[in-house]
Amino acid sequence: MSITLDLPPNIEALLRQRAESTGQEISQIALAVLTLGLSLDDRDFFESLNGIQQGLEDFEQGRFSSLEDFVSEQNQKYGLSLQP
Repeated sequence: MSITLDLPPNIEALLRQRAESTGQEISQIALAVLTLGLSLDDRDFFESLNGIQQGLEDFEQGRFSSLEDFVSEQNQKYGLSLQP
């Protein structure tokens, strides 16, 4: 079955980046994302969508921290010794 979707440019860019970074075809990444999304129950699905949208908005507004900062915060918060 073939479906054509018109994606917002930022979503298409994210799919392309993921495909390039993993060495997979963009269609494989899109299929994986759709499969994951459709496997969630309605409540989890919409909570996930809201979280993703908020994350994208935060990123676009420059509200994010480095991986190193996140790992350090988690180490302190939970007494871990993770490495970035």
